[in-house]
Amino acid sequence: MANIFNLLFFIILLIAANNPSFSQQGLEGIIVEKYYISTKEDNAHPELSGELTPGSITYRIYVDLKPGYTFQTAFGAPNHELFIKSTDLFYNHLEYGAEYPNRIPLRTYSRNCTRLDSWLSAGGAGDNQIGVLKAEDDTMNVLKTEGLYLKNHSKKMGIPLDVVDGMREQYNQTFPTFFQMDSTIKGLGSITNTNTISINNAAWASMGKGAQGADSLSNKVLIAQLTTHGKLSFQLNLLIGTPEGKSEKYVAHDPMEGEFTHPDLYLKRTKK
Repeated sequence: MANIFNLLFFIILLIAANNPSFSQQGLEGIIVEKYYISTKEDNAHPELSGELTPGSITYRIYVDLKPGYTFQTAFGAPNHELFIKSTDLFYNHLEYGAEYPNRIPLRTYSRNCTRLDSWLSAGGAGDNQIGVLKAEDDTMNVLKTEGLYLKNHSKKMGIPLDVVDGMREQYNQTFPTFFQMDSTIKGLGSITNTNTISINNAAWASMGKGAQGADSLSNKVLIAQLTTHGKLSFQLNLLIGTPEGKSEKYVAHDPMEGEFTHPDLYLKRTKK
């Protein structure tokens, strides 16, 4: 039954998104934020948090949409692979690591490096928390971390996490729904590791009305957080919803009729 549902989902996705009447182009771009750079203090107790190589960078990937648009799906199709890769392993928190942030209790974010866990998302950044660019966050209700954890003030990572935390409280937030990704996202669990997320017949989605950013005008939706000591690269394909209730399909390369592309959907490699 699940296989039939998944097949129907992809048929609907491909037919609907290829409709050439969907032509407004609501994707502004993709934003890759340096959320944090780890220090030796962050790796003080690897028996609790897992090994975190000093100098590892936590990247957040945001889909930047025009006002009124929604993130619906990030997908891989036979002719349009979606991948997120690193030249080193992604960091997964040993005790509280999860495939998506909504499963991580907020109370654990004050402990060691839980906030740096790698995951996929549909807007969320934690339990009842929505992700916000640090540059667009405020200094109210900043979540503090115990001891010397997450105290880096390097200019290379932008605003420190003890000044802004990149989250805002939001209840009834959207959970990501995964289609045919069970084996893929195992690499983002608490006791597993991978350096590659790759799908060509699968997706993660925000079901229902889709997901919008914390600010409806700037409308930036967090879809992934990856912590790694390596260099990050990605190729993304997206389905976004229009204010009129229709959809637009974006692919990283070789768009066909009714499809769009954007240069930000492909990142060759981040710089340290």
